[in-house]
Amino acid sequence: MLKETLPMSGEAPTASSQAITLEALGKSFAKALGQRVLGTVEQSYLQQAFDDYAADETPEIAGDDLTVLLATVWQSAQTRKSGDPAQITIGPLAGVGGRSTGCDVVQIIQDDRPFLVDSVMGELAEVGVMVRGLFHPVVETARPGDKAARESMIIVVIDPLPQERRDALGEGLAQSLADVRSAVVDHGAMNALMARSIAHLEACPAGVDPAVVEENLAFLSWLNDDHFVFLGARDYDYPRTASGGYEAEAPLSQSGEGLGVLSDPERTVLRRANEPAVLTKSMKRQLDLSEPVTVAKANIRSRVHRRAYMDYVGVKRYGADGRPSGETRFVGLFTAEAYDRTASQVPLVRRKVTNALARAGKTPGSHNEKRLRNILENYPRDELFQIREDELLGIANGILHLYDRPRIKIFTRNDPFDRFVSVLAFIPRERFDASVRERIGRLLADAWGGRLSAWYPQLSDQPLVRIHYIIGVTAGDHPTPDMDALEIAVAEAGRSWIDRFERAVRVAGFGEVSVGPVSAKWADAFGAGYRDRYDATEAVQDVQAFDCLNGSGLVDGGEPVAVRAFRTATDSSLHFRFKLYRRGSAVPLSDVLPILADMGLKALEEFGNAIRPAGDVPIYIHEFLLEDPRGDSLTFEDVKIPFEQAFSAVWSGRTESDGFNRLVLELGVDWREAALIRTLARYRQQTGLDPSQVVQEEALREYPEVARAILSLFKAKFDPTLGDVASRQAPVEALIARINRLLQDVRSLDHDRALRRIALLVEAIKRTNYFQVGPDGQPAAHISIKIASRELEYLPLPKPYREIFVWAPHIEGVHLRFGPVARGGLRWSDRRDDFRTEVLGLVKAQQVKNAVIVPVGSKGGFYPKCLPKGGDRDAIQTEAIRAYKTFLSGMLDITDNIVADGSVAHPADVVMWEGDDPYLVVAADKGTASFSDIANGISADYGYWLDDAFASGGSVGYDHKEMGITARGAWEAVKRHFREMGKDIQTEPFTVVGVGDMSGDVFGNGMLLSKAIKLVAAFDHRDIFIDPSPDPATSWVERNRLFKLPRTSWQDYDKSKISKGGGVFSRSAKSIALTPEIRAALDIEDTVLDPASLMKAILRAPAELLYFGGIGTYVKAPRETDAQVGDKANDAIRVDGGEVRASVIGEGANLGMTQAGRIAFALSGGRINTDAIDNSAGVDSSDHEVNIKILTGAAIASGSLQVGDRNALLASMTDEVGLKVLAHNYDQTLALSLQEADGPAALDAQQSFMQWLGAKGKLDRKVEGLPDDLRLAEMKGSDQALTRPELAVLTAYSKIELFDDIVASAAPEDPFFEETLVRYFPGPLAKYEADMQRHRLHREIVATVLSNEIVNMCGPSFPERLRQSAECDTGAMVIAFEAARRVFRLDEAWDAVSGLDLKIPAEAQIVLYREISTVLRRQTFWLARRAARAGATVDGLIAAYRPAADALRARGGVVLSHFEQDRLDKRVQSFIGLGVPVKMAKAVALLRPLVATSDIGDLAREAGWPEPEMARLYHQVGAAFDFDRLRAAAGAVPSADHFDRLAVRRLIEDLMSEQMVLTRAVARSTDMSVGESEAAAEQAVDTWIGPRLRIVEGVRASVDEIEASGKGWTFAKLTIANGAIREVAATAT
Repeated sequence: MLKETLPMSGEAPTASSQAITLEALGKSFAKALGQRVLGTVEQSYLQQAFDDYAADETPEIAGDDLTVLLATVWQSAQTRKSGDPAQITIGPLAGVGGRSTGCDVVQIIQDDRPFLVDSVMGELAEVGVMVRGLFHPVVETARPGDKAARESMIIVVIDPLPQERRDALGEGLAQSLADVRSAVVDHGAMNALMARSIAHLEACPAGVDPAVVEENLAFLSWLNDDHFVFLGARDYDYPRTASGGYEAEAPLSQSGEGLGVLSDPERTVLRRANEPAVLTKSMKRQLDLSEPVTVAKANIRSRVHRRAYMDYVGVKRYGADGRPSGETRFVGLFTAEAYDRTASQVPLVRRKVTNALARAGKTPGSHNEKRLRNILENYPRDELFQIREDELLGIANGILHLYDRPRIKIFTRNDPFDRFVSVLAFIPRERFDASVRERIGRLLADAWGGRLSAWYPQLSDQPLVRIHYIIGVTAGDHPTPDMDALEIAVAEAGRSWIDRFERAVRVAGFGEVSVGPVSAKWADAFGAGYRDRYDATEAVQDVQAFDCLNGSGLVDGGEPVAVRAFRTATDSSLHFRFKLYRRGSAVPLSDVLPILADMGLKALEEFGNAIRPAGDVPIYIHEFLLEDPRGDSLTFEDVKIPFEQAFSAVWSGRTESDGFNRLVLELGVDWREAALIRTLARYRQQTGLDPSQVVQEEALREYPEVARAILSLFKAKFDPTLGDVASRQAPVEALIARINRLLQDVRSLDHDRALRRIALLVEAIKRTNYFQVGPDGQPAAHISIKIASRELEYLPLPKPYREIFVWAPHIEGVHLRFGPVARGGLRWSDRRDDFRTEVLGLVKAQQVKNAVIVPVGSKGGFYPKCLPKGGDRDAIQTEAIRAYKTFLSGMLDITDNIVADGSVAHPADVVMWEGDDPYLVVAADKGTASFSDIANGISADYGYWLDDAFASGGSVGYDHKEMGITARGAWEAVKRHFREMGKDIQTEPFTVVGVGDMSGDVFGNGMLLSKAIKLVAAFDHRDIFIDPSPDPATSWVERNRLFKLPRTSWQDYDKSKISKGGGVFSRSAKSIALTPEIRAALDIEDTVLDPASLMKAILRAPAELLYFGGIGTYVKAPRETDAQVGDKANDAIRVDGGEVRASVIGEGANLGMTQAGRIAFALSGGRINTDAIDNSAGVDSSDHEVNIKILTGAAIASGSLQVGDRNALLASMTDEVGLKVLAHNYDQTLALSLQEADGPAALDAQQSFMQWLGAKGKLDRKVEGLPDDLRLAEMKGSDQALTRPELAVLTAYSKIELFDDIVASAAPEDPFFEETLVRYFPGPLAKYEADMQRHRLHREIVATVLSNEIVNMCGPSFPERLRQSAECDTGAMVIAFEAARRVFRLDEAWDAVSGLDLKIPAEAQIVLYREISTVLRRQTFWLARRAARAGATVDGLIAAYRPAADALRARGGVVLSHFEQDRLDKRVQSFIGLGVPVKMAKAVALLRPLVATSDIGDLAREAGWPEPEMARLYHQVGAAFDFDRLRAAAGAVPSADHFDRLAVRRLIEDLMSEQMVLTRAVARSTDMSVGESEAAAEQAVDTWIGPRLRIVEGVRASVDEIEASGKGWTFAKLTIANGAIREVAATAT
């Protein structure tokens, strides 16, 4: 017995395992069945299964597993009865204990019959199932209650299948086995039917050649002699007409039920549709021409025995008239023996062969006769059965001739039923290979519009290879090819690849000398797969496409890919193809498919080939079949080139891949025009007000006419070849009108909004670089547009003056500018979708910040879209710099320049729909701190007039971090807060918490500005630092050490220097344990916090100062949401303003708080300004640098400065520039303190100012966080003033508005302000005064200085109030202000008060400042009318009035009336009481009585008196007529609103005018000696009154009566008193 060992259960089976013995298998099988002894049948079952087992076929199945399998099948068979249908089970094969074997098993139990295994295996092969093992025991059964029978048990182990395939396999097996059953069961009946047919033919029908009948009968008998496997049979009757003819196109009737597989009436034999068949023309012809027996191929494939098309044998039946009346059709398979017999041994065939040989006329025994006989003997047997004798003779002779001249040749035969074409192709052996066979097969199938059903090769030692092709066609519906053309095509297909390739090279136009080298390199490069699919002509086209490829296939210069779009003859209008070429490596489909999808295309198929040229890297070709759902409306020729170029542009990174690229196909435009639309749409997306990009893309796609019109409008405006702007107006207006008409047909509101706003954007664009080309003639890689933002209705407020939007595939950026002369930083944004929103928020702060400098606010932000994912710091920085350069280039592309002669030069190929605009200045910001030199390098490349003044802070300039200027400026604000709280933080220790680290500019410099700092806690984006009880001196030294080291973090802090309980904690920690010291320092009770909660606690800590020096927004108002803040990264950390317990907040960094958060903090009692106020020093320093560089550039141009001396000069002025900048920080924070001191009393003036700005469209209170009128009314009722953050905004708006007005006035040209211009610059530049006067921004510099001084000293509402009350213009007001300062030496007094910092209480200083400010406002008012006179100048007013002021100041209070002297003494004592030095108190107190100096000066000049003498007389007139008392009373009258104040001011003006009239009259009546003493002056007044005593007494009585009436003075009472005095004054004229 065979001894093999099967792997036992529990072991891992292996292929080398030996099978168990049959004895062991029997024992385990018996055990599985629960039997002690196996019967004979069971033993037979096991023996057969054991014989079928091969251990190496199924190593996964262990010995016990096989036992389980066999036992399972055996037990399944026990319930089956003989005659039942096949029992089929398919499922997972489980081993012992249910162990998974990783295989499936097919179990089939049925009655044994022929063809079972062949049929089952055929079905498995048909569906592609991998068979691992087959067991086929057949046993004799005699189960109780059932008859004895042979039972087949087929067990097939297969690879595992999904359930869907198992189900389909089960259905297929059931059908196959049903066919087997039918064929076997009906075998006898089919034999009987054949016998009947033979008997019928033996009657020898009339009209049929008996010899033919005899041969047909021999054939039928031969079939019955085991040469044919009968599988089905069916009788048919031919339809006849009444006259006995055949009825054309009538259905054949089945005269009885079919047998075998044809028992199913749905099965067809000669056609594909259901039976009964129709008597077609071809069948009718067959009836007339054919012999009694017809042999052909059936239309159905056999499921029995072997998978092949069944053979059809039709035997005619004849009627009484001798004509065919029907036929019996048999289907089955010729047996192998039928094919093995020689042709001479097969009836029907032998007659055709013999006759053909005889008719050929070859000499018996000759070479040709023998060759022809061989051809006929080896002719395809199926063909011999079916072919007509004439056809056989013709083809055989043709084949014979081939042997004389071997070549490619085809011979065709059409199926008589028109179902297929049989083609014999002969190919010389040396030319034959699989590719030739496949090419010819495809050609033949295409020629007949059919399919290659089968092919049968014959290879021998003969010189020709024969391929027998069967081409299936649709009967009556297929083309008939031109056989000559087909022969030529087949011959060409059989030529060698090299022959065909070289011929294609010649046809393509290559010179003859090139054919050899091209062929040598490329002919063999195309592999078999390529040659099978494409011809040589296609290969040459591909070679030509290779020429443009770069050497690497990477996006590193040149074209990384090439694209060729095309259509084949079979492609519909919805389809086209393209080839993608790349050198070096294949193209990942994942990279290609999204590009196609974005263009609205679906890739249906992809074919790839690697082309391997000799001595070169491979080139990869990918062919894609694409579907365009909207292709019906497109013309392929129109979109072919745009598609190719667009795909290449996306791949090479010249444009982006998104839905806008669909426009390339939809409109037939090139990719740059699609990029232009993308640019416009992306800008609109950045506004945050438009529908999504998906909606934009959809709208442009659905309304292509609107999209075309928008592009036409853009071209009409900006194509430089279309003439000047004036000539464009009409066509532009016509296009706008057309767009508006087209928009009327847009149905969707979202689509209308998207399209309309893009069109309006084009209308608002003033410049673009779109049509610019470089030296290489190519357009720029980026697109920039300059927009007049205020012309756009749909923009968030505030709207900039201009903005430039730049798009490129790797960057988008926007630069917002609020005036022609503007500056601000460019930041590297991390907000792709709303960086404009971020920039707009920043530029609001920049506006406030820029109020101290020449330019107004601007801000830019760019988003690098291609930062390397997972890249290191250097790689990321490199890509960011590339984006930054592109952004700057986009802006400079469309910015005017100033050339050597001072004229403005416009950029090439830029059409301007605006005036000159040459001023563009940028600066560093978040992420771009080290980029200034890069920016200035680009400026130099463009030859931009600002040169390295374009971007401040470069290597030749004022380094903000090195100067520490931003932090120092912020520290001025912090010091003022504490100084006004009574603390000197430079000497007195104070606690600080903050945001930032010592490596940063603002935080690092800031935390070194006082050695009294006790930094308790701080955090940045990496770590949290806590020092609960720091030593100021020790910690300062350690912070200084860290600051001086590059790229430090809090982790580098010397932990030994941290006080007990403190430490440095990573923000990545899950939780942080808090020591008692930390809890005490932060005033919290938690013992453990996560990092976010700990940082919140730091922000809420009870420190004296919260200092912002890092990036992020950490404080908001309670009513604000985190989403509104717009800083998602810090949502978990942010707190509300009212929760902050610090006394002071210093904003060294931008956007540490929202404006509403600042206000909330201020309302809770905290001291705060705004970030724009606190950190303005950086921008101020940069502006000084820019203006200094403009001046030095002019000095170099004039020859007064040598180029080589400039940089040293700049460096030498660093300290002075810093001091000038810090003075502005000092002044601005002082200005806020003065306004804050005004308290609620200023609300009316502030409200009027806000209303005035709002009416002009200059201020949106909601945007700026300022209260509306309703809120102001509530504030007045609750005696609540504006907070410092709100005052900061008003201050900035006032300065900006005043700046514009001053620039527009003649004031900057006043010669006095030449000194202002010189004073603006550092001292060493004074020698270049002549160049200063030619400074491009000299007027703006003067206006900036003056607007700051006026608003800082007099308040934000002062300029407009004064212009209204004095009825003067801005020029007169400015001249009056400057004259007032100088005449009364108020600038000196102001500086003297500032010199008292920390020497007297801060509140005392505020009182003094306010006193000086009050005098300055009044003196400006009194001088404004004089300044409004023609020819008035500052110098003129100073010359006219300063001598008088100086003289009166020298006399002090002795010239005043008793009333005024009393008031003067009270002011002096009040100042002294506040701690003001006596001398200072007297000097400031004396300023208010000097208000009449200008009047006194005019009177003295008229009379020729000394000013002191005239002053004494003036004040005595005031006393005599109660002017002093009335003016004091008027000043105390409460004013409900602006108009009340204006009326009181006019009343005081009347009183002053009347006093001047009366003083003039008295002076004329006497001489100057009366001014030498009070008594003399009083006597002179009385003498003048004498004649008018009655009138004067009446006035005095009226005043006394009014005053005695009680309830104080009112405006009405004052008006009556003034009327009485006016009567007296009238007598003086």
